[in-house]
Amino acid sequence: MFNPQSVLVGCLFFTLVPALTPGSALAQDAMIPPKAVAGVATVPVDGDINRYRAVLVETQEGADFYIYTDAGSGWEQAVHARDIVWRGGMYGQEPWMEVSEHGSLKIYSENSAIGRNRWEQVLTIAYRGGVFVIAGYTYSHYDTLDPDASGQCDVNLLTGKGIQDGKTFRTALKTVAVADWTMDTRPPECALE
Repeated sequence: MFNPQSVLVGCLFFTLVPALTPGSALAQDAMIPPKAVAGVATVPVDGDINRYRAVLVETQEGADFYIYTDAGSGWEQAVHARDIVWRGGMYGQEPWMEVSEHGSLKIYSENSAIGRNRWEQVLTIAYRGGVFVIAGYTYSHYDTLDPDASGQCDVNLLTGKGIQDGKTFRTALKTVAVADWTMDTRPPECALE
C-alpha cells in the first residue's frame, strides 16, 4: 500500500515517497531529504503569477534549484535546474539564497574556506515575460597570498552590459533560462585565465 510521508521545511511541504520498483504505477523523479534543503524563499510577483517559492537543495557537488509558482490555484513546479551552483564539503563552501529589496532572488556560492584562491559567485534570478531567467551574474575573486591578484566581473544579462575590473564590455551571452544554467555556465568575458 502506498503511504507517503510529508515533511514541513520552512513553509513548503515535501512528500517523501518510498522507493518504487520498476514498472510501478507511480513515478518518482527524486526524493528531497529535508537536511539537504539549503534555503527556501517565497517571493511576490506582479503579473500572471501571484508569487513563487524557490528551493535550493544541496547535491553531491552542487545544488539543485526548484521554483514553484502560484497563480491562485495552488503551487505548481515551474523550474528544476540541476547543479545550478557549486558546493564544497565544508563551511565556507555552502550555497545560500536571499531575496533582494527589488524582489529578485540571489543565489550565492563561494569558496572562502580552502586554498589561496577564494571566490564568490552571485546569480540574480528574475521573472520576465513568463520565464524565470538568470538576469545577473557577479563573480569576485582574490588570492590570500597576493593582494594584487583580485578582481570582479559583473554582468547584467538582461541588457548585455558588463564591467570587469573597471572596464566595461558587452557580453556575447544572451539571457539564459534558469533551467538551462549549470555551475559551468558563465559569460565568456568573465572566464578565468
